[in-house]
Amino acid sequence: MTTAQLRLHHALDALDAAGSTTRPGPPVHGCEHCWTAQDFALLTGPADLVPNELLRRAAMKSWDLWDDFPTLYRRLAPRILREFSTGRLIADGPLIASRLLTARWREWPHAELVTEVLDAWWSATLEDPEPPRSVPEVLETVATTTGTLTPWLRTWADTATVTADRHLADALERWLPQGEVLDLKFGFYGELEVGAELTQWLLSLPPGRIGADQRYWLDLVIFHCRQDI
Repeated sequence: MTTAQLRLHHALDALDAAGSTTRPGPPVHGCEHCWTAQDFALLTGPADLVPNELLRRAAMKSWDLWDDFPTLYRRLAPRILREFSTGRLIADGPLIASRLLTARWREWPHAELVTEVLDAWWSATLEDPEPPRSVPEVLETVATTTGTLTPWLRTWADTATVTADRHLADALERWLPQGEVLDLKFGFYGELEVGAELTQWLLSLPPGRIGADQRYWLDLVIFHCRQDI
């Protein structure tokens, strides 16, 4: 286990403890067409015991299906972040980020522990040759959740390793072909406009961090966008 992975492990454990995942919570209720009485009972119980499929549905379903969505999501968030960051929960990262925003995670008593999990997760992802979730998805998830791209790009710039640069090349393969990098938005609902900042960051990287072919296509995309203005 790398230092970054160990940090993530400790951060997730601390969030579990703060979120009291081993204890039952207040009664859960919501749309009876979408959820059964057994679902409500399981979601009222310890978050650690919620079956993965029910956790996945609760993590992603619309917030307005619940009587008290912020309280439910606060209780489930430690488990959601653990299962998702380790690749055991099949879900959409940008949607989870949007749900965290709706649940007003910054107002939670343990909000700083959520931030620590996100920071540790991003560092561990950049250092992992085969991370459980793709780097672009993790970046979109942490940036949308926190409402900023800046610190995450700073960490990537500071992680000047072969693995981090390979992840950068893979990310560019996703961002460049459609020629929409300047207009890129993050979040399930496009809450965070990141195109201009991401493009400026890419252009500011030292020579060698981006391959010659990808740098050519990046310059070409920017040239055409400026011609259209």
